[in-house]
Amino acid sequence: MKLVSLIFKFMIPMLITVLVNKISFAAEPAGLILKVSGETNILAASGELREATKKGLVYVGDTLKTAAKAQAFVMMNDKTRMIVRENSEVLIEAFVYEKRDTDRQSTSLLKGALRSISGEIGKRTPKNVNYKAATATIGIRGTDIDVAIIGDGQVDRPGVYNYVRDGTTEVALASGERVLVEKEKAGFIPENPKPGEPLVQILDDRPAFLSNSGFDTLMKQLTNPRVPSIR
Repeated sequence: MKLVSLIFKFMIPMLITVLVNKISFAAEPAGLILKVSGETNILAASGELREATKKGLVYVGDTLKTAAKAQAFVMMNDKTRMIVRENSEVLIEAFVYEKRDTDRQSTSLLKGALRSISGEIGKRTPKNVNYKAATATIGIRGTDIDVAIIGDGQVDRPGVYNYVRDGTTEVALASGERVLVEKEKAGFIPENPKPGEPLVQILDDRPAFLSNSGFDTLMKQLTNPRVPSIR
């Protein structure tokens, strides 16, 4: 009996250690934070809250949260580049990158705004990439896009916006309405549509929420690196 007790005494901690290691190994990172400013935190799927730091890792199920005057730049494993704007919350809903046709990426904007440039998944299998914001799902076609949820008290009318800097997107609602958004146009879903007003619209004017910062400069440098001249 004492022998059995001793075996359990030493085996149980070992089994727990092995289990924890397996769980840690299974949680492969989906991306890396290249730059962060201001108060930025990450809420894990487990409910654990941690500070977002430069070179910190992000995982599927993480929600990046930025406070006022804070931003975060994330590089996903497939080289998707994403800026999380101030006062925003972005959920990494799904990310699989194995260089196969089954690769997929899904990102949900819960609050605020983001900018994203497609990586390898978006270039190889764009139909497997989408962005969600409120009631809208945005499909991409090799794009550089901005997505924003605008509330009351801002310059832009309240609703969901998808501005296309480059490429094309498709903005769709669960009710079936959808539009194609081309370069330098914006898809718009009004929060409170007027009687007879389309639920999904195309705007020719550039939305007021769009901005550029040092984070956008970094994104441009990573997207179009300078090639040194040969003398």
